[in-house]
Amino acid sequence: MRHFRFFNTVGKKYATGYIIMGLFVLVFLVTSTFESVYVSSKYSMATSELVNINDLESSVNELNEAVNLAYLYLSSEGIEAYASAKSAVEADLEIIREQLEDEYIRELSDTENTVMTYLEQSDLLIGNLRKYLDSDRKDTASYVALEGNYSNLQATYNFVNQRFQDTYTVKLADFSSMQKGLKDLHNRMVAFQIVLLLVMCLFCTVYLSKVIREVSSSIRKMMKGVDSIRGNVFQAEPIKMESNDEFDEFANAFNEMITLIQVQMSKIKENADVKERLAELEIENLRIYSELQKSHLNFLQSRINPHFLFNTLNMISSLARIEDADKCADLMEITASFLRYNLDNISKTVTLEKEIENLKDYVAIQECRYDGRYQYFFDIDESCLGFQMPCMVLQPLVENAIQHGIAMMLEGGCVWISAWSGESEVCLEVRDNGAGMTEERIQEVYEDFEKNNPSNTHIGLRNIYRRLKLFYGGRVKFDMENMYPGLNIKIRIYHGE
Repeated sequence: MRHFRFFNTVGKKYATGYIIMGLFVLVFLVTSTFESVYVSSKYSMATSELVNINDLESSVNELNEAVNLAYLYLSSEGIEAYASAKSAVEADLEIIREQLEDEYIRELSDTENTVMTYLEQSDLLIGNLRKYLDSDRKDTASYVALEGNYSNLQATYNFVNQRFQDTYTVKLADFSSMQKGLKDLHNRMVAFQIVLLLVMCLFCTVYLSKVIREVSSSIRKMMKGVDSIRGNVFQAEPIKMESNDEFDEFANAFNEMITLIQVQMSKIKENADVKERLAELEIENLRIYSELQKSHLNFLQSRINPHFLFNTLNMISSLARIEDADKCADLMEITASFLRYNLDNISKTVTLEKEIENLKDYVAIQECRYDGRYQYFFDIDESCLGFQMPCMVLQPLVENAIQHGIAMMLEGGCVWISAWSGESEVCLEVRDNGAGMTEERIQEVYEDFEKNNPSNTHIGLRNIYRRLKLFYGGRVKFDMENMYPGLNIKIRIYHGE
């Protein structure tokens, strides 16, 4: 049998070689582009950082010129120029801070701190200068104080210039190191591209030579097969071709032609085999039909047995009443009603009213069984009695409350069954004051619901959850809450828009 492969034509084999060559070229171009973009971005970033430092230095120099104009010439124009120059320095400082957040450089941080000190001292000088100019009495002490402020400011300005020089030195060293790294990267990229070109040339030579050899070999085999036909068709040798291309198709057609006579001669035997297989299939069909008949009979028998049970219970109930055993008769009638409800409605939808009536039959059976050890309370809103729902939803919840909740309580065990309707929902609730469940166990039960985990625990709860999901889809919500003591199971069914 021929297996499908991608290289099923000679054209595709050649095309594959060209595609792989194109991929090599694409990798070559991508690496070249990457190198160019990467180097350009590195140089742009380094240049931008130097420009930012230079802008800050220029702003500080302009600010110092404004201070000199204001102080040396006692000029109000200098004070106004100071305010504008200070704003420019603060804007440039903000850019430097952002640069420090991306990459911390100690010298640049020292420069920023020194500039901040310079701004504080210049603010002090300009403030005192305004007071001096606005004062009517310009005494010598005030002017001496201004001289001290100015001297301190200029000393700080010298420190600022020195810090700028240190920063330039570090950045230029980093720039030189970056250039060396980029040069090494360029050398590695060149070496990689040379290796890539050599690999591409080697691949093209090996791959295309292989394809050419396969084509030449296929042609030779075809010619050999044709030569064998010229002598005697019945002695012709089949062409053995494994190229999986057009030549393979030709070889298959040639071999089919050779074997055609053999196929015709073997048809009689094949017809006999077909008749035998048909007979076997007919026997198998009869067996399946027999099994279906047996299954149908079993189904009919399963329907007869519950009716026989109901008739038997009714007969025992009648005998009990004849013998004045009214309590026993009532219990049998309740049990028969409960079983009949399950049999008649298990695949149907029922009203909430019928579900409550069946649940009350079940509760009556349990009260008789446990001799009134537990109490049951019904709080049913009459407005939702006609609500349609799947059969046997509430009874398993009450059974779960008894078996897993209050079963171990000798007295005081209670089960509350509630139903009410809102604007867009109907709520069903079964609560007990028994053992309850831990939050971890509740979470495990939820996970079992979603995964439909076939565990042997809480089968009734999982069955109810799956049936509600199938019946209502996403319009139902199943909640379990630990009441300390007891467990509260609440089912919300939404019917609004």
